[in-house]
Amino acid sequence: MALLPQLAGAAPRYAQLLRSQYWSPPKLRAYLQTRLGQTLNAASMIPFYAARWGESPRPDDFDRLPILKRTGIGELNESVRSLRSDQRFYTGRSSGSTGIPAEFLFDATHQRGRFAARARYLRAHGWGPFRRSAWTIVMPEDIPDHVFLRSRLFPRNEFLKRFGEFTDLVVWLRKLDPLYLGVLPSVLEGLLQVFERKGERVPSLRLIFSGSEVLEDTLRERTRRILGVEVAEYYGSTEAFLAWQCPRGALHVNAEHVLLEVVDDANRPVAPGELGRVLVTTLENHLMPLVRYEIGDYAQAASGLCPCGRTLPVIGRVAGRGINLFRMTAGRLISPWRIIFTLTERPELGQFQIVQKDIDRYLIRYVADRPLGADFETSIRAEIRRLLRSTVAVEFERVAEIGRTRTGKFMAAISELSPQATDLPPA
Repeated sequence: MALLPQLAGAAPRYAQLLRSQYWSPPKLRAYLQTRLGQTLNAASMIPFYAARWGESPRPDDFDRLPILKRTGIGELNESVRSLRSDQRFYTGRSSGSTGIPAEFLFDATHQRGRFAARARYLRAHGWGPFRRSAWTIVMPEDIPDHVFLRSRLFPRNEFLKRFGEFTDLVVWLRKLDPLYLGVLPSVLEGLLQVFERKGERVPSLRLIFSGSEVLEDTLRERTRRILGVEVAEYYGSTEAFLAWQCPRGALHVNAEHVLLEVVDDANRPVAPGELGRVLVTTLENHLMPLVRYEIGDYAQAASGLCPCGRTLPVIGRVAGRGINLFRMTAGRLISPWRIIFTLTERPELGQFQIVQKDIDRYLIRYVADRPLGADFETSIRAEIRRLLRSTVAVEFERVAEIGRTRTGKFMAAISELSPQATDLPPA
């Protein structure tokens, strides 16, 4: 579908988002209840949901509705297509990093909301379409956000054509000298290593936009020290543009676009500060609405209002996808990022990936000019055991290359365990 009508349609929505982010909490809650009711009515017209629910639910029934799993997306997709065989719509396919690839269908209203929410995030940090920007994100054409930036309407935006060596990326960035840089955290980590080694910076760089992977505070601190700029995080997915970090540092939910829940294993809301599973309900996609969809991410719940004055709900740290969290005995989940950043301090490893093969067995794949010595492997094992507080086996495998997903994501940590391999209930 043509880009210009999409962006033209998004302009009124963007203007509304600039106002609604400062509405009083009662006004915002009333608005969102209305949007939720509309979403539930639209979903009730789809045979997939009608069979699951039995009757059209009201917003008051929302927290009793069943969880939509990744395995149900294919059936929902087919159900929608059976009703809309003659209708044109947008499609987006996930990279399948959860292990289950899926295709999502979007209507124009959802796309306008997505574009408007993204524009609100970018503009809040000073970005503009005619300000020199570099995006080290390889964006396939079937990704819904592809058309937003990669168009002639944004002539000062340069996109990376393919991934190569980090030294080549640094040369590319130094030549462009952008004001704004869009980059995945794992790519930023690699770039920082080169910039630090060379003692260079990007002279005009004002801010970095980063998301789609976990962004740790240690990486923010290294970015400030090496490049002298801040990182503005976003939380996006194929399904929707979920949340974004404002200049005051809070991660605001795009509440007019999606409803986010952070729940425990019994699907109850977790307390602020606690880690839980993220459920997503889209509020603007009446073609293929997602209702209480378990997106596969974990995040910290949060409460209260941000000092920036926006009344949008906030969430805490996004811990990443379940496949990236290590599973311990008794069903305990832990973030791998302390281990990742410990290994980052060991330049002998070069690029690496930590794979949990079993509860007590890990594999470290690494790219290096030569094999690691026995003493080095012994010290790494000891450090990992200390961080995990467990006597685990750690093996090493030297490889020529560690692949990325088709959208350029590099998965620094992967758990190959299914939930049934521990005391965890099925996720």
